[in-house]
Parts: sequence; structure tokens; C-alpha cells
Amino acid sequence: MHFKNLLGSLAVLTNVQSTFGAPFIDPVTVPAASCNNPPIRQEWRQLSNPQKKAYIDAVLCLTTQPAITNLPGALNHFDDHQAVHSAQTPSIHWVGHFILWHRYFVATFEKALRETCAYTGAQPYWDWSLDADPTDPSSTAPFSTAIFDPATGFGGNGLFVAPTPEQNPLNITGGTGGGCVADGPFAAPAFYVNIPTRDCLRRDFIPWIMNSFADPALVAHVLAQPDYTSFARAVEGTPSFAATNIHGSGHFGVGGVLGQLGNAANSPADPLFYLHHGNLDHVLWKWQQQDLACRLNEVGGPVMPFDYAGVNVTLDFTVDMGPLAGSATLKDLLDTEGDTLCYTYDE
Repeated sequence: MHFKNLLGSLAVLTNVQSTFGAPFIDPVTVPAASCNNPPIRQEWRQLSNPQKKAYIDAVLCLTTQPAITNLPGALNHFDDHQAVHSAQTPSIHWVGHFILWHRYFVATFEKALRETCAYTGAQPYWDWSLDADPTDPSSTAPFSTAIFDPATGFGGNGLFVAPTPEQNPLNITGGTGGGCVADGPFAAPAFYVNIPTRDCLRRDFIPWIMNSFADPALVAHVLAQPDYTSFARAVEGTPSFAATNIHGSGHFGVGGVLGQLGNAANSPADPLFYLHHGNLDHVLWKWQQQDLACRLNEVGGPVMPFDYAGVNVTLDFTVDMGPLAGSATLKDLLDTEGDTLCYTYDE
């Protein structure tokens, strides 16, 4: 059951620069941090209710600010971020720069919350491995946790809608929603999705995906990888629902078939995207702490999707956020407390 075709139908719109070469390790010592008082990111459950409200209010604030990208469908500044991700989707998954591109993307969103909407906190993350029950694939307990609380979280599932075969070419089973999110701060009419067309926010909880893909053992497997190239590949896994991987957990466990979070291009339509990818970045940060001197100077993996025997990314490979943030090298993005990024984690 493959989902490579989710990417294949999209045109390659990204514009990146790279210096070709093999996986690269630069034996440079850890540089002195160049950012002061970095925001400290915390897991959603660690935030107080006022802190949770401040974050959600800031996200909603972005929907009231004018768009700046001029990308198709972007009507407001929240849409801008989804539009950038959608445009670059074909070249930012199953590549060596996947995890660092998304690190930059989430940091760009965090910066917008702080600079455009006066948010004073850090970008929170959702550690779904705390919720998964790998011993019971049918358990719905992961969907009863604080992140989905309608009053202090992101709201819950969509109403049940059975997908048509055309809507479900991968024949994903076990969906429990698919319709408009029924409660919480991002239910219509308070929040609408504008890309690719105007719609409500949709979710389609799939218990077996969440319980298996968010398995703490998978996180441990990723953290045990000996180098960046193997780490990056372990995070994304292979394009098959028969092979679990942590990247797929929040996307398909929450978005399922009909929810935006399960759509490769348009997943940032769901504000939960930023907490899901915030946790993937937290895993990267924890992996880096195990050997920081080396792992602030090491990248690898393919430039082109799935081209594992081809050209690898290097430290000076460049990714670009367009009008949102401009370009940065992978070297820039390895350090969360450097010249380009400025944040850290609580642990």
C-alpha cells in the first residue's frame, strides 16, 4: 500500500541550490551560541491553560493578517505557510533535507506568531508517543488526550464521512471521521481552510495508525541511529503503510483519508501540523544532543526524493522559504541557537 503517488502528481516548484558530494562531516568544534534568551519549547501538556489560549489565539490571529506570498490560494498569513509547503512538497520529502527544511518551516511559523501576533511564548510540540498504545491498535485513547480538548486544545475529530474509492486510492482502512471538525477553536465558522479551495478543517482519526506509528519503540529506534543520513531515513521510513514510521503518525493518524493533515501538500492547513512537526524536530534535537560537536556539522541523504544511490546534500545545500524567511544552508539549520534559528527545548 504505497503513497508515493501523493507526491508524484505535483509539479516541482522549489528553487534550491546545492553543492554536490557524498555525505559530509565537517570536523569543526561546537560554535558559541549567537542567540540570547532563546524561547524554550515545551510539550503541550506542560503549558498552563492561559499559555495554551495564548498560542491558539496567536494562530487565529495569523488568519486575520494579510497574505504576503502571492501564492495561489493564500488569503491570509496563516495560508502563506501552507502555500509555501504545498509549492515545495515534491522536493522536501524523502530527501536528506526533509527534517531540516521542516525545522526551518516550523521556526518560520513560530517567528510569525511572535512578530506578527505578539505571541510571547515558544512553539509547543505534541509528543504523540506518550499517547500511543502499541499493544491495542484499536484503542481510541490517543484521541482523548489534552491536545484534542475542545476548550483548551485543538478540538477533535471530524464527523463521519465514508470516502469514495476515488478519494481513497490507497485503500486506507479504519477511518472514523473525514468530515468537518465539530468542536474546538478551529471549527467553522471561526476557522476555514483556503487552499486548494475554501473548506472547513477536516480530520479523520485512524486508531491503528496512531497506535502503531507513534510507538515509543519507533522513537527509540530513530534516536539510536549512528549518523544523520540513517537518522533522516528512519524518521520518514519507506512509502508504505505496511512499514511504520514516526513521520506518518500525526499525519495519517489524525488526518486519515479525508483530513488535510493526511494530505502531503496541504497538511499545514491543520494547525496541529506545527505541533506534530515540532515533535519531530524535538526528536532531532535530542538526537543531536547525544554527540553535539559532531551533529552540528553533519548532514547526508539524497537531493532528489528516493535517490539513495545518487547525489547527497551537503552542509552548504540551500533551502528557501521565499517571502516568509528567505534561504538558509543546512549548516545554518543544524544549530537551533545560532545565527539563523533561536530556540531550544526543555529537555
